[in-house]
Parts: sequence; structure tokens; C-alpha cells
Amino acid sequence: MIENLLPKDAKLLKEKQVIIVKNYYPLNKDPRLIKLVKMLKSEGYNITYIGWDRTCSTWFSTKHIECEDYRSIILQANGPFGPKSFPFLPLWWFFLLKWLLRLDWDVGHVVNFPSLIPSIIAAQLKHKPIFYDVEDTYVDQLSALPNFLRILGILIERSAMKLVDAVILVDEMQVEEFRGIPCPNIVVVYDSPPPLCLNSGEDALEKDFFKIFYAGYLSRDRCLNIEQLIEALRDIDGVKIKLAGDGDLVQVIKAKALEMPSKIQYVGWIPYKKVLELSFEADLLFSLRDPNPPVQKYICGSKFLEAVMCGKPILVNMNTSTAAKVMQHKCGIVIDAHNVNEIKEAILKLKNDRDLCKRLGMNGRIAYEQKYSWNLMRQRLLNLYAELIR
Repeated sequence: MIENLLPKDAKLLKEKQVIIVKNYYPLNKDPRLIKLVKMLKSEGYNITYIGWDRTCSTWFSTKHIECEDYRSIILQANGPFGPKSFPFLPLWWFFLLKWLLRLDWDVGHVVNFPSLIPSIIAAQLKHKPIFYDVEDTYVDQLSALPNFLRILGILIERSAMKLVDAVILVDEMQVEEFRGIPCPNIVVVYDSPPPLCLNSGEDALEKDFFKIFYAGYLSRDRCLNIEQLIEALRDIDGVKIKLAGDGDLVQVIKAKALEMPSKIQYVGWIPYKKVLELSFEADLLFSLRDPNPPVQKYICGSKFLEAVMCGKPILVNMNTSTAAKVMQHKCGIVIDAHNVNEIKEAILKLKNDRDLCKRLGMNGRIAYEQKYSWNLMRQRLLNLYAELIR
């Protein structure tokens, strides 16, 4: 496993051409890729991003965008997200393969399985190295998939990993998810936020409240158990929850906010910097995702990493990778997210014991510095690029 290769001749890598590929647009809503782009740009790499804009009204067109840190080549083709996008994937494959063969590049960084096969074909034809970045395991995002189809999908994705030069994981438990990964170069790069020193801008009127915060994609399919947490707050005084993001749960949250206006605030979609600021101001963060769909069982997710960076305790659901990390580092409380009374007891325990909150938060911050910090992840990625691009 590659962890600490020393890029001794990193200076020779200046002006190398990197292609980043993901069937997603716009890039500014993907904090993980933005961090990657800024890191590569600061080291002298030239970056081209190839993505897919499915929200436009056109059927098939190409859009070129020049940004300060990178340029984008975007497929503009209206289409659905999630499992319904599968019939549209050949359109994306054709577009991606065409541009990968046309452009001059030194290394490809491929994010998620829908972009992998045409990228492997192009890399083989051009004799170029590619990294496979497994942000999400494709079939494990689907909660209702029959088990035999899930296993088939895992085997196909696993087989493709034999043809890439390195596999980048966002959680070490993904090795278990794939039942082993047949690639000699495996690097775990957590989706850690950068180390920020933030001054709390909390309102003096809210000083006596116990503040809970969550920001993310508010989708029913992700089984977030936000409704259970809101229900647990109904009989607790002196607590406020602030929620941010987009998705089909927004209307439910807005209805609950009208029902309990003194306890619930919905602030819409906010930029990532604001997410970190509000996380820093909160007393408690939470990630109550179910272990089904399976991708949530094997990937700890950004909420845990934001909590440990900010030095805040986190409330998490059991039987997940996040729960294992919280228990390992003693930086939060693990509960059954389907048990409203258990959620209520955990919140009351933390609300009534601020010293416990501080201890758990401090444990998390120590874990961030020693294992999860973005500085460590950044160096890990740079080492990988330096080793393979040579």
C-alpha cells in the first residue's frame, strides 16, 4: 500500500497535464474535487476537468469553460440522476472517450465507476497512467438492489481495478466492501476539510442554547433519519437545530420548522466555507445514516471528518464505518437512529454535561491531527502523483 513515497524530483513534474473525470457538474458543489484541483494547481499541474451537466435543456452539446485553476469540457445533455441514469451512460461514454483520445494528457484521475471503462480504454491506447478514485461504490448506492445484482456489480467494478495504476479509497473499509482490491497501489485519502482556525460568530442571544447542526444532500434515499432526531427534540428545552442543503426532504424540514419554529431552522444550500463555520459554532454534529444503502456502511463520510476537524462531538448511527471510528477515537456517541428515546437520551447527556462535550471534541481533534488531517491527505496524494507520473 502506498502511504509515504517521497516525491524527490517533484520539481520535474511541473506543467504536467492532468485530466480529472467525473459524470458530475458543477465542480464548485464538490468540495473534494475543488481541494484536489487547488492542490494540483499549487504544485504546477495543468488541469482539465471533463464533466456532465444533466440539468440543461439541450440534448447533446459541448461547453468549454476557462477558470482560474482549470478548464472544463462539459457534456450538456439533459438526463436523470441515480439508477435512472443508466440508459444514458452510453452517451457519456462516447463523449468521454472522444475527448480523452483527442486531448494530450499525462495522467488521468477518474472518479467513480460510470466514467471508468472509457477511461481505461483511452489510457491503454495512449499508454498513460490513470488513478481510480472510488468516492462511492456504484451499485452500493442503491438500497433496493437484489443481492445477486449487487455482487455482480461489485465483481465487475473489482475486475476493472486490475487495469488501473492506483486505486484511491475514501475509507479503508471499502477494501472489505469489495472483498479485496486487486491493485498493488491502494491509497486511502479521507475527504478531510482543511485545518481552519475559525472564530465563533454565535449570536449572544443563542449562547444559552445547545446548538445542533447538519449540512448535506437532504435526500430520502440516503436514509438520514433526520425526522427521528427532530422528533427527539420535541420534548427537550433549550435546544436548536440548524439544517442546510438541497433535496426532497426539504419540504418535510420546512413543515417541521413551521411546527417548531423555536427549535428548527432551515437555511437552504450554503457554500462549504459556511458549512465549516456553522459546524464550528455548533455544540453537536450528527450523521445518522442507515447502513443501507451499503455505501453508507463502508464510507464514514464528510460529517465525521468535519466534526473532528472542528473539535466537536458527533452523534452517529450504529453498524457503520463512522460508528467504528467514533468508538475507536472516543469522539462522540453511537446510538440506534431508529430509537427516538435513545437519540433523546444522548442529546440530553451532552447538553447537560458540557465537559463531556469538550472531552469528546478534543479527542476528535487529536484524531484529526494524527490520522485524518487534510495536510496528511494532501501529501499522500502528491506522493502518489509523483510516483506514478514518472
